Amino acid sequence: MRFPFVLVLFLLSRFLLAQEQDTLAWSISLEDVVVTAQYAPTSAEEAVHRIEVIKAEEWQQRGLNTLSDVLQQQLNMQISSDPVLGNGLSIQGLGGQNVQIMIDGVPVIGRLGGNIDLNQLNLSQFERVEIVTGSLSAQYGSNASGGVVNLISKKHQLNTWNFEAGAQLESFGIENQFARLGRKFGPIQIDGGINRYVADFANVDELREFREVEIDTLGNTRSERVVPWNPKDQFGYDVNLSYRPTDSLSFRYGYRAFNEELIIYDEVRRPVFRPYANDQFFTTRRRDHNLSVEYWLNDKWYWQTTAGLNRFDRLKDTRRLDFEPDTTSQVAFGQDTTVYTGTLLRTSISRIGKGPFSGRFGLEYFGESGAGGRILDTATNETEPDLLNVAGWINLQYQAGAAWTIEANLRGGYNSRYSHPLIPALNVLWQPKPNLQWRIGYARGFRAPSVQELFFNFIDINHYIVGSQTLAAERAHNLRADFSWQSGGDERAARLSVEAALFYNRISDRITLVEYTTGQFTYGNLDEYETHGVNLGMNFRPAKNLELRLGGAYTRLSNPANEEDSSLDRFIGLSEMSNSLAYRIDALLMDFRIVHRYVGRRDRYTIGLEEEVERGFIEDFHLVDLTVQQSYRGKITLGAGIKNLFDQQRVAVTSGAGGGAHSGAVGSQLVAFGRNFFVRVGVNL
Repeated sequence: MRFPFVLVLFLLSRFLLAQEQDTLAWSISLEDVVVTAQYAPTSAEEAVHRIEVIKAEEWQQRGLNTLSDVLQQQLNMQISSDPVLGNGLSIQGLGGQNVQIMIDGVPVIGRLGGNIDLNQLNLSQFERVEIVTGSLSAQYGSNASGGVVNLISKKHQLNTWNFEAGAQLESFGIENQFARLGRKFGPIQIDGGINRYVADFANVDELREFREVEIDTLGNTRSERVVPWNPKDQFGYDVNLSYRPTDSLSFRYGYRAFNEELIIYDEVRRPVFRPYANDQFFTTRRRDHNLSVEYWLNDKWYWQTTAGLNRFDRLKDTRRLDFEPDTTSQVAFGQDTTVYTGTLLRTSISRIGKGPFSGRFGLEYFGESGAGGRILDTATNETEPDLLNVAGWINLQYQAGAAWTIEANLRGGYNSRYSHPLIPALNVLWQPKPNLQWRIGYARGFRAPSVQELFFNFIDINHYIVGSQTLAAERAHNLRADFSWQSGGDERAARLSVEAALFYNRISDRITLVEYTTGQFTYGNLDEYETHGVNLGMNFRPAKNLELRLGGAYTRLSNPANEEDSSLDRFIGLSEMSNSLAYRIDALLMDFRIVHRYVGRRDRYTIGLEEEVERGFIEDFHLVDLTVQQSYRGKITLGAGIKNLFDQQRVAVTSGAGGGAHSGAVGSQLVAFGRNFFVRVGVNL
């Protein structure tokens, strides 16, 4: 049974319900400390990059389980949903292949269709997520030309023992359960945890059902699944060992394991005579080793080393199920295994003095290889091709008085298959007052094609993609400017903060999918691709227990159809909103929250039957979540809520394919699970 863990937590929470309520304040305002792209741990206000920090308290209160759930609510971030490949991410109109997803500074490997599946990153072991938009290639190399999302693990505990657990049940047959335990032995800390995420969505018979839907005004139809999502079962665990012999020196080793089984149930074939179905089973395994060393040599010099060894396995097994009799057998040529490995060694030394100058010098080695039946270097017939990047970088920061901070970066290196250019970056922070920040920055970007884009062939019933070894490397320019202001005053007084940002991206030789024959795609380079836009945000707290957040963005993206027909608009516009309202009843320690996300209607251009460019649309949509949470003694939390209140599961797509660039689906595009009710219980002792 799946529910004993939930029952234990519920009974424990009921026991503590009768205890004296906690009289602590709703929250303690602490300065956000960030580590992404920093010399050393730094307050977010003093960082030359604008860094968005999302804390565990927020996603726990809202019942969010995965990184995909969290990022779906962020401005300038679009989540693409593929029932087979998972959920991918684009930032400021740049695809997932331009976004570096990291765990404690180590890149996550195993991209499918250019994206890391964000649904495979369970949040239970992390304390916060740090997001930097814009190119960070000068700091993190290839794949960071569009931005970085860095998941920060829970590393420290104050008490000798620490126990944390939680369970969440949702009406779509979704369950998320986790438990974590930590123990300190003087300078040594051992901690770890397990988590399980199960999504059934419907019973097996319903998952096999298909229906015919019209795709045009001529009465043409196509077949689509009644339930578009595929069931999955995920299990993960991690073990960590920390050693801190002195306040200035620390070592930490971590091991993470993840397993997922995803099933695609086939439509019943020959339902009258000897019915059967060919079901596909996809198994994903991740094994990650991470070692970090931090050492303050003195009050000026800081040394940091990070090493990572990662392995990603994806196995496909096609099985024939005969209903009469009830037997299962493997389908010939229906099996496949793909393996990716990544090795990282990054070391840097920083000088952080009280004078006007600070600096940092670093070296990095990153190697990635792939193997499997669908991976082949056709030029050399190598079955396990690899890519190697070796780089060095230098940063120089100048503090001009109390208000100005200027930081310059330069990165150079070697790539085993492409010429590695010098990558500069320049960022300026002006902080004339503690509550006012102006930032402006320019950065170059560089991205070499990945192993998948060069050598991998992905062909199934919904996808036909082949790699290309003639690709050129991408080169990018990024400009950004932002402003933030916060009102001062007493903690109990009304507070207001305002933010605004401008951004511009241009990529030369952008790598994208190109249809070389009907329904079949390969990777190719576009001459130029641009995005630019503006963000506006406001956070208003009229009282300590009431908070309103409003945010809007408008982005313009290059229109590829303009190359076919110059009379068409050069850019396609996309409008967004992200809003929330939070209210707390102090006497009951109860929190209410409503979150709203809006994505506007977008133009879509396709080539029609007469080889002419046709204009269509991807319709707009709203996502609204309602949640309530109650805390007891600061150790037990009970929560409930409704996700996707308006039941927005698909959006209409007109005049062209709508299920992704290579799926061939017409008529709709997946957005999110439908309306979903959840209950949650959490324990932190």
